Amino acid sequence: MLHWAFPPMIGGVETHLAILGPSLVKRGLEVHILTCPAQGRPGSEDYRGVRVYRTPLMDLNELSGDRLAACAPAIRERLTAFIREARPDIVHAHNFHYFSPVHAEALVEIKAQTGLPMVLTAHNVWHDELGRRMSELAGQWDGVIAVSHYIKKELAGMGYNPDRIRVIHHGIDTAQFKPGPGRGRFAGRRVIFHPARMCYDKGTHVAIEALKIIKADFPAVLLVMAGTGHMVDWLHLRESYMEEIACRIKEYNLHYNVHIEFIPWDQMPGVYRDAEFCIYPSCFEEPFGLALLEANASGKPIVVSRAGGMPEIITDGVNGFIVEMHDHLQLARRCLQLLGDPGLVAKMGRLGRAVVENRFDQETMVEATLAFYREVGGTKL
Repeated sequence: MLHWAFPPMIGGVETHLAILGPSLVKRGLEVHILTCPAQGRPGSEDYRGVRVYRTPLMDLNELSGDRLAACAPAIRERLTAFIREARPDIVHAHNFHYFSPVHAEALVEIKAQTGLPMVLTAHNVWHDELGRRMSELAGQWDGVIAVSHYIKKELAGMGYNPDRIRVIHHGIDTAQFKPGPGRGRFAGRRVIFHPARMCYDKGTHVAIEALKIIKADFPAVLLVMAGTGHMVDWLHLRESYMEEIACRIKEYNLHYNVHIEFIPWDQMPGVYRDAEFCIYPSCFEEPFGLALLEANASGKPIVVSRAGGMPEIITDGVNGFIVEMHDHLQLARRCLQLLGDPGLVAKMGRLGRAVVENRFDQETMVEATLAFYREVGGTKL
């Protein structure tokens, strides 16, 4: 496998890899991942049976523009060495249909030289100039996994052969994310959890605008945000955005009502259980939304934007609410409704848990992935 980041870096793809890789190992596969460096982590390490290799040549925070082009020979050499050392039966790249033509073209060269079957998982779709350029390589992938029906439709519109695309929704470990007592850190507070990177796409500003309204009726409400550390910031927009968020918190006098903390993935289950419910007001066409599964599996309803693949998980009024994108007033109204009706919260939480158990459990996702590997790469898998 190859991806731009891996835990302790945070994000939906990183969480997915932390689930998928060890699950494949448990089924007898040998799994190697090439990814970017992480502070305090060695160049190679074992992660729950997965062999993880880290190189600056996979670091999108550092590789951009002229530097990416200048590193092209070194990138091709490093990817070739990784494939040669791992000796895989199949190569599975995540989001290699964007960010870097250099890396994708290197994989195409390796495929031509080795004949190895190559699978792409598209965790998102981009329609800008780079996305269109990268779609020229669409025919090079032996199989494509789309994380939602929304993503499959978008890929087909960009020239990917729909017959080669398989929709495999993410799955969650329902033994790790489950209802139960929380960490007890926020005793006496009405906790709303926003389990996402703090950035424009994830609607941090929308959450703050809604909180300003919610506070008027529930002065002790606490919005817990997952923080900003350990994330890919290729366009270097995080600092200015966080300054804007800090200004809004100060202007609205919300210091008592906002808690920002980098939360490692293994500590997330406890934070979900501390919350009454969750929000995810994305401001772009969210491809799927793994946090939605985490929240529902923990027995918590979640209020989400009508965006991308999220309505494939959340049914409005059943396991959460759906509001229009960018609409902080709708978000605030739904939050006030949930804060005022604990019985509704409990009912939605139970239904959400059932939805995850029936449709989005980890085993379903892993078995579907293995079946696709065999279909694309042969029976030895």
